[in-house]
Amino acid sequence: MNRKKAGSKEKWMTAGLLLLLIAALLLPGCGKTEETDLGVSLTEEQEEQTLTIKGDTLSTDLQYTLKDLAVLSDVGFEHLYSTINNWPSAQIYAAKGIRVKKILEEAGVLDTAEVITFRSGDSYEASFTKEQLFGPTFYYPGVAEGSEEGAEAVEPILALQYKENSEKIEDAIPQDPCLIVGQRNPLEHSNPAFVENISEIIVSAKAPEKWEAPSTFPLPGKIAKGETVKLQHPSIGIVKLHYTIDGSDPTEGSPMYNPSTYQPELNVPITITEDMTIKVLVCGYGKENSDIATFRFDAQ
Repeated sequence: MNRKKAGSKEKWMTAGLLLLLIAALLLPGCGKTEETDLGVSLTEEQEEQTLTIKGDTLSTDLQYTLKDLAVLSDVGFEHLYSTINNWPSAQIYAAKGIRVKKILEEAGVLDTAEVITFRSGDSYEASFTKEQLFGPTFYYPGVAEGSEEGAEAVEPILALQYKENSEKIEDAIPQDPCLIVGQRNPLEHSNPAFVENISEIIVSAKAPEKWEAPSTFPLPGKIAKGETVKLQHPSIGIVKLHYTIDGSDPTEGSPMYNPSTYQPELNVPITITEDMTIKVLVCGYGKENSDIATFRFDAQ
């Protein structure tokens, strides 16, 4: 009698364990690994995703799985990131991921890198000079107001979990790898450089070029009072044109001629009401700022 009861009890325990195992497989979170040094869990799909590193100092391409990278020491970083898109609209991202600097260090190209390009699976790409990428760059809580108050230093990351328009890190959810970078000032339009579904990083040891000088329409010289001047550039959709009309040299904090790619009405030509000198600085990722161009207009 006691042996029968014991056997029955064992059967029920075995059945119970099977039910618990099935429930565990069906619960949210199934398919995730244990936490890595990132402090986040990779999904099974993310574990197997690969990243190729190419470079003019490498004898052969290097390939890593995200799982390979996630276990490197001191590799994880999480923070809020401020950004402005080309609409332009200010946004905040909550993001967790792998430090880009650690990836390049592991590949042995960090010290020689001068221009770094990130390319997605559909060939969208963004390039940075080393200085642009590694900063210093910041998260600006007051990005919507263009304020530097409360700025916090951040690092560029290959984000594996992130959430757009969220100010809570815990809102970040697993996504395809995305490059997310900080801003060098609260007016910087950094969002177009967020590359989703990254498959390749291409590193060049060649010194970066400078952006080409801008031009104007009409050309400098005599102009009727009340006429307007347009600033032009062959890469107008990629670069930003910062200008002054008071004789001072423009900086990246000077008024922006082309704040929007999608709202042309915001890109307002400059009205000439008196003799005027327009100075223009061309800024954009992947190249160094242009030399300052000077255009003199004599009002008639």
